[in-house]
Amino acid sequence: MADSQKMVLVVHDRDEMDDRASAWARRQGYALDWVCPAEGDSLPALDGQVAGVIVYGGAQDVDQQDRHTYLKDEMRFLDQALKRETPVLGLCLGAQLLAHTLGERVSGHPDGRAEYGYYDLLPSGEGRELFGAPMKVLQSHWHGWFGTPKGAVKLAGTADFPEQAFRYGANAYGFQFHPETSRKGLTRWISRRPPHKQTMTGAHPADRQLADNLVYDKALGDWFNTFLEGWISGRQIRYEAAE
Repeated sequence: MADSQKMVLVVHDRDEMDDRASAWARRQGYALDWVCPAEGDSLPALDGQVAGVIVYGGAQDVDQQDRHTYLKDEMRFLDQALKRETPVLGLCLGAQLLAHTLGERVSGHPDGRAEYGYYDLLPSGEGRELFGAPMKVLQSHWHGWFGTPKGAVKLAGTADFPEQAFRYGANAYGFQFHPETSRKGLTRWISRRPPHKQTMTGAHPADRQLADNLVYDKALGDWFNTFLEGWISGRQIRYEAAE
């Protein structure tokens, strides 16, 4: 039962603890085990009490492991979770760490493009069962160029970053986009984002990001809550494919 299990939530900034995924887990009765290796926290042992693992985004890049050595610890932790078949959800940096754990090299876009704002998520053939029709999703990254990991199933891409969602096994997912983040988090990100990133090719102006949030946020949040139910139960949700 959820009330006897915990959800391990790996963050890279303690301010990022007000998201949809943790709110959903709390409503389900899971004990929330927040861990921030970037601030010296040790990752917990994986046992039968761990119902799932969520690894969030962050300002760090996967190829900065020599500078941020805890990223190596996080990937070892992800590898253990995969071997135990513990449900795993990687979000943005978390998805990149998951892909790298599975053997993919992760880098910036070869043409220097970025995604900040809402973009069309384009499902693959397999991904149409999960996403249905193309949908607008929140993005906040420039580092996220990688291929579908060996043994994984590609679920979606965007026009500029072809790998946006993948599934490995029955219950390990990597999402480059941010379904967990609502307006409060987006506003915080915009206020902190370095100006040079906000003006990268492909990035949307801050005012457009906030305006698009009013249009697309609810549908993205509703989809994500439905996804979480299927993720933790092992049931893959299915939407009717668009005509």
